[in-house]
Amino acid sequence: MQPRTSKLRFRSGFTLIELLVVIAIIAILIALLLPAVQQAREAARRSTCKNNMKQLGLALHNYHDTHRSFPPGSISASSSFSFNGSTWCSTPTADARAPWTVMVLPYMDEAPRYNTFNFEGKFTTSSNVPGVTANHNAFKLGVNKYQCPSDPNSGSGVNNLNYFGVQGGGTTPACSTQLGRRVFYTNGLLHHQSNVRIRDVTDGTTNTFLLAESKYGLNPQSRGDNIHAGWAAGTKLDASGNTYALVAAQLQINSVAGHAGDHDTINEFSRLFGSFHIGGCHVTLGDGSVRFISENMDLNTYHLLAQRNDGAVIGEF
Repeated sequence: MQPRTSKLRFRSGFTLIELLVVIAIIAILIALLLPAVQQAREAARRSTCKNNMKQLGLALHNYHDTHRSFPPGSISASSSFSFNGSTWCSTPTADARAPWTVMVLPYMDEAPRYNTFNFEGKFTTSSNVPGVTANHNAFKLGVNKYQCPSDPNSGSGVNNLNYFGVQGGGTTPACSTQLGRRVFYTNGLLHHQSNVRIRDVTDGTTNTFLLAESKYGLNPQSRGDNIHAGWAAGTKLDASGNTYALVAAQLQINSVAGHAGDHDTINEFSRLFGSFHIGGCHVTLGDGSVRFISENMDLNTYHLLAQRNDGAVIGEF
């Protein structure tokens, strides 16, 4: 009998070179697909941001339907306060009261949050200038309806604000502090102590900014001392006063490098709009519609669109 001999079995497989080629192909495919995935995600975030601003526009119009005017951009409580003169924004005896962002809460399905505020008491302006306890506690809580999802500094754990009332625009503010770096305008739809009705917008609601997106709102990442503002911040009136829930069209869109997450924006944010979306930012117009406007928009047109009654004729923008 012949003895059985073992048969050698050979298994086919990848050689090292073939394996490296496969890995290289996978890496190339990932490199090609990743930008597309990122673009799709940004498109979704941008759509959410636009919807946030649309809902805020509807809330402001519902407020107008109820009260026959848009809410004040911000309020101060002082028997001595007056718009007379060019130094009214430095009134040191004026305590902050509710900004527009708080006044519209009932029209955003946020009535329980609205009811936590003490409207007779002082409102927090920045984290180091607290209001009464109820208002300061509410100031510290985040509201994602006021945050753009494209902003890496926003999230559920912070009280950041990305959508600001437009107090006006132009080269010269009605009042300013800190050598003109913190500006106050009164020619827009939502300014300090405003009481603007739709019929007051003689330039037309389709040609006037109501809200603007910004990446410059002072947040906890901005400063080493952690001083920050937030969505429920009132306007501060004194020698270092600031309009924490309001911005103006003075500097070109996105013209300040960086954002509130990488440097102190306390002297910048009141003067311009901006966003993390490439090429410009969203605005809500006086009629409640939302537009994406280019950072290359003509500066004079940009100024005029922030004013409610300048009398200028604005075509397509």
